[in-house]
Amino acid sequence: MSNYSSETMGVTNALSKLSFSDSLKKYIDNNQNMWANFGKMTSHLYREKLMKLMDNNGLTSEAKFMVFFFFSVIKNQPRVLKELNNMPSETKAEPWYNPTRDFIASHVTQYVTATTGNSKMPAVNIPSCNPGMDILVYCLITNPADIKIENVRNRTTFTQLYLNDDLQAEAKVGYAHYWNNVVKGTKNEQKTEAPKMRDDYYETIAGDRYKLLSLDLKEIEAPNGGYDRKFVEKYFKDIIKSLSKSSS
Repeated sequence: MSNYSSETMGVTNALSKLSFSDSLKKYIDNNQNMWANFGKMTSHLYREKLMKLMDNNGLTSEAKFMVFFFFSVIKNQPRVLKELNNMPSETKAEPWYNPTRDFIASHVTQYVTATTGNSKMPAVNIPSCNPGMDILVYCLITNPADIKIENVRNRTTFTQLYLNDDLQAEAKVGYAHYWNNVVKGTKNEQKTEAPKMRDDYYETIAGDRYKLLSLDLKEIEAPNGGYDRKFVEKYFKDIIKSLSKSSS
């Protein structure tokens, strides 16, 4: 019997039982793009998962929008479902209501850990898989007087936008504030560590470089180097102006 624990021959004995054959070399080389995200779930992969779930369940474009909308308002599946159930009858008569409500009830769960062994979408990852949408919804639901960078930077999705260095520095302040002051704990029983600001997580999402969205859901190109403060402040003013026109 081979001795795999030997300090002198253990590695040699183990290697003698392995085979990196030509067919394996070809397989690994031909699938090189797979390994970068192997076992990982980026915001792009979560977006793909959510969109495929909605496509496969036949959601209309309005119903899909409302899924994003509700979880930008609040990232909590039980609370979203409760509020949907309590909506007035005229809202429940809207064509998007039943498909949206049924999808959230059947295909969305709260945490990533609750998706093991099923294809459900974690609610906490819906805003972050489409950050431009989350910022647009923020503008739709917020009092115009409160739509300012000092407030929006506390949304973690703001960090995911393609911001210039100065504005990204402000976004980091808001990101840290969210994790250190807004999040008070977790109801996820599988989490043993208290939520806190993590620089490695911040660096990952700060590299996403998503674009802002217009009211007709078109991406707004960023200038070279990313959106600066003046650009984003003008974006807020344009959205507010467009909303006031459409409601008048």
